[in-house]
Amino acid sequence: MNCKTTAIEHGRQLASVCLFIATLLLCAPTNAQDVHLTQWYTNQQNLNPGMVGMYDGAYRAVGNYRHQWPEINKAITTGMLGFDKKFFFFKDEIDAGILIINDNYAPFALNSFKIYLTGAYKKVIKGHEVRAGIQLGAVVKSTDLSTQTFPDQWVYQNGIFDPNVYNGEDNIQASQAYFDMNLGFAWSYKFKKFKPTVGFSIFHVTRPKDTYFTTQAERLRTRQSVHAMVDVPINKTFSAEPQFLYMWTTKVSDMVLGGNVKYHFQKSMVKHVYLGVLYRGGFGRNSDAVAPVIGASIKNFDVGLSYDINVSRLSAQSSRKTTFELSLVYTAPLFSPKSLAIPCDRY
Repeated sequence: MNCKTTAIEHGRQLASVCLFIATLLLCAPTNAQDVHLTQWYTNQQNLNPGMVGMYDGAYRAVGNYRHQWPEINKAITTGMLGFDKKFFFFKDEIDAGILIINDNYAPFALNSFKIYLTGAYKKVIKGHEVRAGIQLGAVVKSTDLSTQTFPDQWVYQNGIFDPNVYNGEDNIQASQAYFDMNLGFAWSYKFKKFKPTVGFSIFHVTRPKDTYFTTQAERLRTRQSVHAMVDVPINKTFSAEPQFLYMWTTKVSDMVLGGNVKYHFQKSMVKHVYLGVLYRGGFGRNSDAVAPVIGASIKNFDVGLSYDINVSRLSAQSSRKTTFELSLVYTAPLFSPKSLAIPCDRY
């Protein structure tokens, strides 16, 4: 086999790998713009700024970790830390929180760090809980250009990319930073046997510039989302929690549909355990994944674990590409006195 044939074969193999990875990215379009969670309902600050403070307790701390596709080269990892607290304002409520997100796209040496401050206001009108929230934050993205290759670095004679060859790109910067703003609204109401929660949020309201090129002004598209969750008690032992999430930006959409079934314990440090399944896909596009979910509520902690099973058209090539996700939520109890004593002076 001569050098020319070898170069052509290497080129074909490289093109196949690039096409496979590019297709994977196209099948998960929301990943390219924003952080994507399978257990999306566990981090409400990331879901909807209007839902900060939406819990029963004094304060809440949330942690999420996602480990995706380590078999490709290096894993795509996402970590989140959130904290929120409610403050009572007469009959209403003012809530505040902070959210930190780090998304590391190791195969392409991309890293995104975000920090948001969230504020929300809750108003109760005839039993209807109405919430509105705003989220302000800073985003820093970076990449290692020395680990990447460009079209001008393809050496045809050898059939490889040579990083020592001039890449021909003079208008690329290794980092970028911008200000971001998100808005969210939520509604909930307690019926006789169930309590639905419905929300709408819009992200990147300010349309910030999001590009590594110094000569272009590519602006981030807004992303809208609608979600609904219902807590349905079946009896004293079982309850169901159906869930729905739909997100879209321009012509790209993503949907997650499913729910959990909970088994409740009586007088135990384990409040309940649950099993569930989530389906991720979209309207008029390829199915993505089915994710079994398992979790438990132990004292004031809620822990969940999910595993994505690829059911897309790429499953023949990516059936062994694993994605694990872990969620941990701590809700501090809100203590209230059981009795009130009025001091009285004795004479």
